[in-house]
Amino acid sequence: MSQKAEETVGADIAQQDSARAETSVPFSADEVFEFVSDIERLLRLNPHLEIDTWQRMSDGMRLAAVNETTGRRVETAVHVETARETRTIVLSYADGLKQATTLMVEDGDGHGCRLVLTEHYPVIEDAQDPRVAEVDRSLIPWVNAIRRHLLGRKRWGWLPGWRWWHEQFLPGMAPRQRRIVRMIVWISVLEFVVFLLVAAVFWAEQRGG
Repeated sequence: MSQKAEETVGADIAQQDSARAETSVPFSADEVFEFVSDIERLLRLNPHLEIDTWQRMSDGMRLAAVNETTGRRVETAVHVETARETRTIVLSYADGLKQATTLMVEDGDGHGCRLVLTEHYPVIEDAQDPRVAEVDRSLIPWVNAIRRHLLGRKRWGWLPGWRWWHEQFLPGMAPRQRRIVRMIVWISVLEFVVFLLVAAVFWAEQRGG
């Protein structure tokens, strides 16, 4: 059960029963903790988790989702425990191989803070055990996505509609649909830029003539 580090995110394996990924962000620990406390928004930022249904419960939520990295569907109740004094959130799953996800926001070295996610599994001694296929491989892409979102929020969050688009509209779609929408948007932007360049050249030739 292993995860490989990518970009600015590091991964670490605590023996065989957990996977850990962390990232540093240039924000206060309290600010980041408030952000990750919105569990639905946080889970929907996972670029490989397709959430079909989400039902709030008194002690957490119940969700049905498909994980693209395993191809498996998960239906489970999720118990949420929040400890503000330690800036820790524990998501405990009633069903599935993954037992819990721990989110912790730690003070940095004077330049922001660290967001640490740890996923807990039962110990699997046999590498051929079919349960290994159920290990979630989206941890590092998820942490990367959270980091990118926080940085984008700081830079562009003041724009009207930015938060609605990135925190409500896109997260409500399946991951593959988000990728298609983003591609269409970028193609449209490029087409508009080309149109402006052609118009500018035409206008310059008319002025020159």
